[in-house]
Amino acid sequence: MWYMTPRRKLLQKIVREFAEKEIRPFIPEMEKGHYPVEIIKKLGQIGVLGLCHDEQYGGHGVDYVGWYIALEEISRVSSTVALLAAQTSELCAHFCEHVCTPAQVEKYIKPAVRGEIILGQFATEPCGMVSLADFETTAVRDGDSWIINGCKIFSTNAGVCDYAMVVCRTSDNPDSTTMRGASMFMVPKDTPGFTVGHIENKLGCHGTNTGQTYFNNCRVPADALIGEVDECIPVLLERFNPGLGLYGALNLGSAQAVYDKTRAFLSERVQAGVSLWDAHQVVRNQMSEMWMQIELFRQAQYGYAEMQNRGMEVTGLAIALKVEGTKLAKSVCDKCITLHGGLGTVQETDVERYFRDVKMFDLTCGSNFTLVDIWSMSL
Repeated sequence: MWYMTPRRKLLQKIVREFAEKEIRPFIPEMEKGHYPVEIIKKLGQIGVLGLCHDEQYGGHGVDYVGWYIALEEISRVSSTVALLAAQTSELCAHFCEHVCTPAQVEKYIKPAVRGEIILGQFATEPCGMVSLADFETTAVRDGDSWIINGCKIFSTNAGVCDYAMVVCRTSDNPDSTTMRGASMFMVPKDTPGFTVGHIENKLGCHGTNTGQTYFNNCRVPADALIGEVDECIPVLLERFNPGLGLYGALNLGSAQAVYDKTRAFLSERVQAGVSLWDAHQVVRNQMSEMWMQIELFRQAQYGYAEMQNRGMEVTGLAIALKVEGTKLAKSVCDKCITLHGGLGTVQETDVERYFRDVKMFDLTCGSNFTLVDIWSMSL
């Protein structure tokens, strides 16, 4: 591939071996609801979580091509683990590092990048994400502290993160147009009044600990505030949409894994002395079409990554990669399950798991319908 260099080939090899050795054996535990804490921390220790961070934040210098290579390789085994790695590294630490004070960088960002702590971002409320006036979670200044009250839903990493990045309404008159009026706070997991409620039993992405969280007079120090008061959501959106392209890598890895599994199955499954691959031209045609779609998407994904490396505007492409990548992965999984016959629905075959997980990407980090709607207003 045009984007591969000796260093990136070595990275690919290291991550692929790590995924097979460390992640694959833990998948049955994740399917039972167990969060892969040690795996995420090990990904930090071997440097994977630092691939999208500059050296001043504990990374190795930003290389989005390398970052997506790593996420793709992890997703070939588990897109859920890849999402959790991205949650701490990019969706949390990378989003706010540029507004953190030097002390906060040392306390939160660098340890997260090294895999020493896990971060969670608690933003969603029963009213959604955009209706700030209806936010139930508030933070009120009290001397040298802030007092947080309220609740969140769909809190990823609930109960396992060391620090929760909690979005709170801090203005009595939030502006729904500029989205000013909310602030973000780092809340340690052992803060009095901070409790975790029900963990959702979801269709896919098992083991991610998505649940309800509650804040009852949680007192945090003034330096727990990340960025400026009332400016949280504009800061998040500045990096949020351009960062959605990471889902392209997750979907790419999932589609490739299911394709490879199905190609091997069709060659090994013999009926009347002939493999399904050799016996049916229509099967080979379906596989050829999927191969072309996957390879075309791969070129788009890494072309986008190179644009990010060059500092180019990529917001529209990022949304497109999440939306179209999810469509592609779902389509490939759907067709490959059918090509497996009844075995495709059997959990031990390990094909249907990919379908369940990629379906979740229609909704994570914002519904794909909503993202398309938002982007349409800028065309």
